[in-house]
Amino acid sequence: MTGEPFIPEKITVHLGAPDDRSAMNVTVNFVDYIKNVGSSELYPTWPESALRANLYAIISFALNRIYTEWYPSRGYDFDITNDTPVSYTHLTLPTIC
Repeated sequence: MTGEPFIPEKITVHLGAPDDRSAMNVTVNFVDYIKNVGSSELYPTWPESALRANLYAIISFALNRIYTEWYPSRGYDFDITNDTPVSYTHLTLPTIC
């Protein structure tokens, strides 16, 4: 990727381990991805500072995978996975808004 950093409009999520060729890819709005992961990984009873810190980490991790082209540079056709050993959880349920 070249040019100025930006927040992408979309992110393609692989719904499985990176090498699981039977897993589906879904393309979702980046903001909806962050909401979905946040609602899957965080507890509303946590202090606001902990929620903010974790959301910043989720955003930073996703942007890192996009900007470095982590998966595409390895021959994959997605930006990130929902495989928790290597990524955050993304559910294919209705988006939390």
